[in-house]
Amino acid sequence: MDIPQPPGYGSAVPFDKDKHRRLGVATRRALFARRLNFIYVTTAEFPRASRDYPIAFVRDGLGVAVPIIITGLDSATNLFIDEAGTWSANHYCPAYVRRYPFFTVTLENAGNPAGEALICVDEGALVGGVDNLIDASGQPTAAWREFEVLITEMDREQRATERFCQSIDELDLFEPFDADFHPRGKRPVRVGGLLRVNEQRLLKLEESVQVSLLRDGHLARIYAHLLSLENFNRLLDRYVD
Repeated sequence: MDIPQPPGYGSAVPFDKDKHRRLGVATRRALFARRLNFIYVTTAEFPRASRDYPIAFVRDGLGVAVPIIITGLDSATNLFIDEAGTWSANHYCPAYVRRYPFFTVTLENAGNPAGEALICVDEGALVGGVDNLIDASGQPTAAWREFEVLITEMDREQRATERFCQSIDELDLFEPFDADFHPRGKRPVRVGGLLRVNEQRLLKLEESVQVSLLRDGHLARIYAHLLSLENFNRLLDRYVD
């Protein structure tokens, strides 16, 4: 079975409660994201994430817009993870990181004709000698149930996020932009290939459309995204330090 590898994952396989019995998750698991200068987020995370990071959008391999937080200005540097694999205590830790090493994928094939979500795990993050996910009798532990709740919640929020992005795309509100920086004493830096909402196009929408965006909660998320772009300055300060 060919499992797509999300950014930062190394050896994702279907989670097997028999095969992975008596194994737990390594405590330094945030290390997987130390070379990611962006992290996927859901719209439910916008209110908290917008306080700490720039929120932008990119297009995935299928051309679908997805939201991200920018965590670094170099292509392989995350400025919010220390060498011990700990996310910065004073900044919001995204669900993508907290859910690791798990994720879900939908594979429509002979073994999964209904296209049901399959839980996968980055096998390299499973180790012995820590809190087991599945006990010796094959029953889920509290550690697994905690992950299971997060996996379920994130799947639900990802579907809501897809609907949000689709609505913005259908209204032709996205515009491409690059973030250019000239840090003192360092080479110029560009974070390219990004999308943002064009506020002028937003304000020109018919009133009924704006009311619909407000009622659906989309308008608040749009402005959380737009206001978060000011955090590029804070990101630059962190980069220079």
